[in-house]
Amino acid sequence: MELVAAAIAAYLIYILQKYLYRKYWDKNLSVELHLSKDTIVVGEELTLIESITNRKLLPLPLLKVKFKTSRYFTFPDLENANITDNYYRSDILSLMMYQRLTRQLPFQVKHRGYFFVDRADVICSNLFISSEMVKAWSQDIVLYVYPKLLDVPDLDALFKNLLGMVLTKRFTNEDPFEFRSIREYQPYDALKSINWKASSKTGALQVNAYNYTSSFQVKILLNLEQETTLRQEDLEEESISLVASLSSRFLAQGIPVSFHTNCLNIRGEASETIKPGSGIHHMDAINKTLCLLDTNKKSFPFVDYMENECLSGSNNYTIIISTYQKDDYQSLLCQMLASKIDFLWILPINNDVTAVIREELKAKTTIWSKN
Repeated sequence: MELVAAAIAAYLIYILQKYLYRKYWDKNLSVELHLSKDTIVVGEELTLIESITNRKLLPLPLLKVKFKTSRYFTFPDLENANITDNYYRSDILSLMMYQRLTRQLPFQVKHRGYFFVDRADVICSNLFISSEMVKAWSQDIVLYVYPKLLDVPDLDALFKNLLGMVLTKRFTNEDPFEFRSIREYQPYDALKSINWKASSKTGALQVNAYNYTSSFQVKILLNLEQETTLRQEDLEEESISLVASLSSRFLAQGIPVSFHTNCLNIRGEASETIKPGSGIHHMDAINKTLCLLDTNKKSFPFVDYMENECLSGSNNYTIIISTYQKDDYQSLLCQMLASKIDFLWILPINNDVTAVIREELKAKTTIWSKN
């Protein structure tokens, strides 16, 4: 009789706990994921903080917290992970009544891009592990991974050469609305700059001197149009890193930079055009636009999309970064040459790409070999 009573009691306890867990397991349970920072550079380390809180009397002896991130996230602990097209993580833990558990998961991101985690799934078992309940918690994790800045001797030499050309152009463009002083005439001065009134007073030719134009800028154009069906992903990322590296260096010298590209963003739309600007926030805007570029999507034809940008702006120094070398593109560069547009074509290559450059463009071209 006692065995029967004990069996009935055990059955009732089983039924009761099953009912309680099914009805109340997720009450006052919170699951939060957040990052130690929301912008990093490729290869830097940051921390994913996982916080689960149980604010009730009902203990949770077995919880599984699952979420999905990019396969480019590299966690040192791979025991609870499954990596395919994405990185799937599953952590097993237990929470007693009114307990909070926080885990810090350090990791690195190995690729430029825009990443997010929008949900975490939680699976809870009852005391007898005889049934499971599942619920999704919305998350709002957003991470911008900036391109890695290049730091190689070749870039130092390239930038030094570029800076010299840029400053020369900047200092030969005066703003007629920014009067600075009157000075003696020099053989290179234009006749229209002569101040005849001051000249008559001094008995020698005098000219008006103006401040250098404040509208001068470096315009960086990124061409990611594919030349063949075989993609050169390493050169695409190298080109993007070149944009970030050169922009950072010009902005550090106080030279405004604008940025344009024919590459689509992750939404399949034309990428944001970054107008001329300077300062830290301007560099952030360029970096975030670079993060959003989706090189898996087919870019707009460069000549059709960028022709006006290439042929406009007498106060600009234009830098075009392009592995694309076809005739339509090089013909556009020849037009720029004929129109006396100051530009430099940076041509990234690797062992699979051969540079074939028209003779008249060689002086305006720098071949960039990926290290």
